[in-house]
Amino acid sequence: METAGLVLLLLFGLLNLWVFHRFKKPLLPLVLALFTSFLVYFLSPVLGLLVFLIGQTLAFYAAGKR
Repeated sequence: METAGLVLLLLFGLLNLWVFHRFKKPLLPLVLALFTSFLVYFLSPVLGLLVFLIGQTLAFYAAGKR
């Protein structure tokens, strides 16, 4: 189950990086959210996925404001 969660985290993380790069949005908030979620994921997979979702939401919100 943890492997499936990690695969989803990687898949959506790479997809979001591609979208941000394609539309010329700032990558720093997204990269920080991904890095933090990977660190937290190895402590607790459920919290890691939660941090990933919150981080992605905040990164997209910050990108939309610019």
